[in-house]
Amino acid sequence: MSAPTSADNDDRMERGLRTLRRIEATERPGILDGFQDIAPGFGELIVGFAFGDVCSRPGLEPQTRQLVTIAALTALGNAAPQLEFHVRGARNVGCGRRAIVETVLHLSDHAGFPATLEALGVVRTVLEAEAEAEAEAEAEAARVRPTDRSEGGPGAKAHDGHDGIGEQVLASVRAIDPDLADFLVETVSGAPDPDAARGGLDPRTRAIVAVAACTAIGTRRPQLMANVHEILDAGGTRQDAVETILQMAVYAGVPAAVNGLNAARDVLRTR
Repeated sequence: MSAPTSADNDDRMERGLRTLRRIEATERPGILDGFQDIAPGFGELIVGFAFGDVCSRPGLEPQTRQLVTIAALTALGNAAPQLEFHVRGARNVGCGRRAIVETVLHLSDHAGFPATLEALGVVRTVLEAEAEAEAEAEAEAARVRPTDRSEGGPGAKAHDGHDGIGEQVLASVRAIDPDLADFLVETVSGAPDPDAARGGLDPRTRAIVAVAACTAIGTRRPQLMANVHEILDAGGTRQDAVETILQMAVYAGVPAAVNGLNAARDVLRTR
């Protein structure tokens, strides 16, 4: 195998920049300049490897890749700024609010309730800021819509049923943070959210984000294998599972990805 050439490096940087520009919704991603004072070149390394070599690979659509990243960062529980960045990125590439919230909620069994609660707080910060910006834009354009969802509004029926939020989870959240519980009901259940038509997570995506979380945690081999089976049972592909685990090399480290691939291989050999 020949050594990478300058042209190869240029190609991976361009791929990485295209991907990151879409996620960050800016022409010059902040990572390029963020560490120049202490680690010149680190930004280019991140763009080239994380976003050029890994996150630009075919096999997973951009929306699913962002949910995979959110799942990994939720499970790890130690990278709130990066989680906030990728929640915004998920919105920029077209993920619905409900899909993002349900990704985090779905991980409570895998990552534990404290990690889930911390992640939901980050999600709330991003989505509330987005809602405030939208409200300001609407007010500026004099297009104020009714927002009361509690008494006969468009979202009242869904609000009553919580639309998939488990009562036990909701009660636990309310006991710790009543405002966060209200936020979950409003975001997951309440219309008129322009993203409501997107629904939540289909079975394939639920299994994918679970594989990401189990790989990132690194001690959930049986659950990881079970969810690889779930991907395939839901109509997903071998590539869905492999790409999800490969992406964990960026967010959880190469050893975690290697262990995840070994577990996935044991499943795929039996299918």
